Amino acid sequence: MTGHYPFSALVGQSLLKKGLLVNAVDPSIGGVLLRGEKGTGKTTAVRSFAAVLPPKEVVRGCRFGCVKGAPPCDECRARESSGETLVYEERAVEVVDLPLNASEDRVVGSLDLEAALREGSRKFEMGVLGKANGNVLYIDEVNLLDDHVVDVLLDVAVSGVNVVMREGVSYRHPSRFLLVGTMNPEEGELRPQLMDRFGLCVEISGEREVGFRKQIVERVLLFEKDDGAFRSTWGGEDSRLRSAVREARDGLRRIYVGEHLVKTVAEVNNTLGISGHRGDLSILKTARALAALRGGEELGAADLRDAIRLALPHRIPRTGVSASRAYHVERLLSWAFPGEVAGEEDRGPVVPLPGTIHGMKRGGVIFRAPAETPEERERQAIEQAQAKRHRYEAAEASSGRKGPSTCGDPDCDYCQGYVEDNIISPSDPYEVRKIAAPKGRKLSDAVGKRSKSRTKSARGRYVRSVPWVKGRDIAIDATLFAAAAGGHVDRKTHRVRIGLSDLRGKQRERKVGNLVLVVMDASGSMETQQRMVATKGAVLSLLRDSYVKRDRVGLIAFRDTVAEVVVPPTGSASQAAMQLTWLASGGTTPLSIGLFAAVKTLEMEQVRDPARKAILALITDGRANVAYFGGEPLEEAVKIAKTIRKMGVTSLVIDADRMVAGPAALRSAMEATQKSARTRGIFSDGPARTVADAMGAKYYSLAEMSRSAILKAIRSRMAL
Repeated sequence: MTGHYPFSALVGQSLLKKGLLVNAVDPSIGGVLLRGEKGTGKTTAVRSFAAVLPPKEVVRGCRFGCVKGAPPCDECRARESSGETLVYEERAVEVVDLPLNASEDRVVGSLDLEAALREGSRKFEMGVLGKANGNVLYIDEVNLLDDHVVDVLLDVAVSGVNVVMREGVSYRHPSRFLLVGTMNPEEGELRPQLMDRFGLCVEISGEREVGFRKQIVERVLLFEKDDGAFRSTWGGEDSRLRSAVREARDGLRRIYVGEHLVKTVAEVNNTLGISGHRGDLSILKTARALAALRGGEELGAADLRDAIRLALPHRIPRTGVSASRAYHVERLLSWAFPGEVAGEEDRGPVVPLPGTIHGMKRGGVIFRAPAETPEERERQAIEQAQAKRHRYEAAEASSGRKGPSTCGDPDCDYCQGYVEDNIISPSDPYEVRKIAAPKGRKLSDAVGKRSKSRTKSARGRYVRSVPWVKGRDIAIDATLFAAAAGGHVDRKTHRVRIGLSDLRGKQRERKVGNLVLVVMDASGSMETQQRMVATKGAVLSLLRDSYVKRDRVGLIAFRDTVAEVVVPPTGSASQAAMQLTWLASGGTTPLSIGLFAAVKTLEMEQVRDPARKAILALITDGRANVAYFGGEPLEEAVKIAKTIRKMGVTSLVIDADRMVAGPAALRSAMEATQKSARTRGIFSDGPARTVADAMGAKYYSLAEMSRSAILKAIRSRMAL
């Protein structure tokens, strides 16, 4: 194969195509972020997209490719000032890749050291942003890119100018590009502040319809068999799209935007609780570009509806409701545009199959128990009904209340008196004492205030010199000393001759934060005796302290048959506190699913930042009664706990079951369970203790701990 897959031959993914095309019409929209699982065609779509873009007119001989009609670079301006007439030529738009491990110097550009050493002149060495001018800048796995590099990229994407001031070089050049980023949420999230800087966001999932899947496979096989013939077949469609983009650019300014539509946009953003005004502007610019693409002269309701789908999902704040953000957008659309019917491709992501890791509930990832056989479902239903009955007995015994059901379901045999899922308010947060963490030995680019660690980035305190490599800051003092020590000094002029072998770089040190992952049992048994109140209060205090110390904090809650990454690891304390406050409790205890979710989350974070120290805090009563892989629930939890131990994660377990003695029915049931488990050799001192031993974790009893002691225990593990 000698070329890319035709853009028009992509099957489905209507929103993806629209998101790319409207940015081609109006680059001021701010680019598009493509979020989706692996193998859904994100990269293929971006590579093929450049072929449907009209060619650009650029200054001949300009290394930055200054585009006609745009502000020129300093070099082109100097050529014009000298009386030269600039000649323009057509060039195809290219896709410029940004390497995942690119340093800030590699991105923005820096001093050309070879020219400085050989010629004694200061020349600017162009970075990726210079090559991207007038092209498509593609960042694969943007969520794994260093945050400070993403900040620079997004600033330049908005301003259209790259300003470099470093190493005695001050330089500026145009850098107007179409920004496209792709990411797989399973590998870690992008910070909300950075995600908001992308104008549009498209959630991509694999096709679930057999017909579409068949069509995708058939087209790919034809392309691989004879790519030239395949591109010829679809060349006409790509040419039509190219012409449509060119005409839409010319007609963009003529599109009329009615005042009633602007008001609708404001109401939608207010209803969804979106802060800032980027969302409003992105919607209106996108709707205007969509109208221009279809050749209209006035912005219509259909244009606005699609624009809302593209511009808002990634801006909706994460709330305590267990529904995807795309779902909220669809509900708002049905309210804002009554009678309008969404397209079959644009109703949002398809619900994935059970047992898979997916989507966007509270912005996190859901881990669900796989589908069972009818016999297993019946057995589990009986166990859950019995658990509900026990919950009621426990609540009845602790409150002294007796009486009829509050369930309202006349067909429920066991739930007469069943206590529904509760949202329990946390206790007030409290101050925490400072503790010292050890100095890190690994190189890190993480940011924080707790532990000192060597860093490869250009930020931090200069502590020592090392042999220079391209991309590292020059240590002038050490470089001069190395040259002088090597005898590279002219005895007459006393000038130091510096060679490449004399160059030394700066080794910097900065304080880095930790990753604190709280895995929280939100089952029904945690509702009694203020367990959930104390637990939530401790976690809230942890969030506040972590915000000050710039730690990243994640929260996983498990209940019924689901473990949910309620708060993906984040530095936003307010966002995490909101999720914690709305966290509901009730149902069975899928302990193994919660631990499995912790393993996957830790693996993602290790890919994102291998040097950041991880601390896992598990708060549970240990009464596992739901399995993830179909085995015995507690045995399964123990196996996964051993996996966490092998990962080298510092951990602690707080046993909520040891807080109080429950009702007689619960005590006898627990004793019988422990006796049966001891016979099989599973545990000897309670299930939570067994999990702690398997995990290599420090064990605490909630009965022995105040709410401040819970936090103290978590913090003490950070000092290890």
